[in-house]
Amino acid sequence: MNGFCPTTYKIMISIAKENASRKIDTLGRVSIPKGMRDRLVIAEGDEVEFFTITDDDGIQYVGMSNQTRCNNIKYERAAAVLQELGCTIPEALQAHLS
Repeated sequence: MNGFCPTTYKIMISIAKENASRKIDTLGRVSIPKGMRDRLVIAEGDEVEFFTITDDDGIQYVGMSNQTRCNNIKYERAAAVLQELGCTIPEALQAHLS
């Protein structure tokens, strides 16, 4: 993601062990398991931001974020709630649902 500035955070919401491992190929690539891609709503062609997490013992972990897809989901969820309530979806929200 452009403009990302490394910083230190001391808050962790949750960590889920995926019970999956992958080997890095000769080009340094690793595939993301299908179940994880589905849960994180990562699709082919999406841009994913990588970051490192260092615990108090100095052990480092790799994390990733799909911010663009997450932003779209919040609009879709808002529209679904409005539809369920029988409300009209505002034009400003509809513009984000393309």
